[in-house]
Amino acid sequence: MDFQDLSDTKSLSTFSIQLHPSFILHLSQQNNTQNHGTTVWDSAKLLAFYLFDTLKRPPLNNNQKVEKRSCLELGSGCGLVGLTMASLGFESVLTDLPEVIEQVLQPNCNIAMENINDWWCQLYPDTTLEPRVSVRSLNWLQQPEETAIEPSSSNYFSYILASDCIYEIELVEPLLNCIRRHASPQTSILIAMERRDDAVIDGFIEKAKLLGFETRMILKKLLKSQIVNNEDVEIWKLKLKKNRTAGRR
Repeated sequence: MDFQDLSDTKSLSTFSIQLHPSFILHLSQQNNTQNHGTTVWDSAKLLAFYLFDTLKRPPLNNNQKVEKRSCLELGSGCGLVGLTMASLGFESVLTDLPEVIEQVLQPNCNIAMENINDWWCQLYPDTTLEPRVSVRSLNWLQQPEETAIEPSSSNYFSYILASDCIYEIELVEPLLNCIRRHASPQTSILIAMERRDDAVIDGFIEKAKLLGFETRMILKKLLKSQIVNNEDVEIWKLKLKKNRTAGRR
């Protein structure tokens, strides 16, 4: 696959990323709003590539191997990460604030589902499966009494994902509390962040440990940092220790 230069893409009205020689996602973005969630950030690009390169794509002509894979994306923005998971056969629940959903997320999901379905039909002409994508409004700064989102195809989310959701220290604890409410000890949690402020990133890791998560950073050599010309993006993997779930219903 040819080298892609995905640096400095925020001014583009359409962001395109080639995840596979025969599969490209085209996402609408808006750089003229006051919301951080309407453009694609470098951390989302690198997390999408990492997931696509490391997760095994199931045979999409076998429904039994697909149906129990699910993911929840927090702060989906333009939807790149959650839609990447959908292309890999995951039931994907993408979440954000209502204004982001209306401006970019829902339109992008509508178009991407057709593109994913076309790609699957190329790979498996006899498949009857369709991408499973849903969009939900979620403000993780709200009180934890709000009913948690749950996958429809399994008892817990296989993955919880977020990218560039933490850019100030005040957001750290609300995000981690939201993750705890939706995670089980079997859930893999991947958080992509750009190290702009050491206090924010280090504070996130320390708070995660205090709240009962095991943490480790994905090796930088596994990330395609050269594609975005940004060596400051880190991906952290979290696992919730047993007996540390909070408020799941």
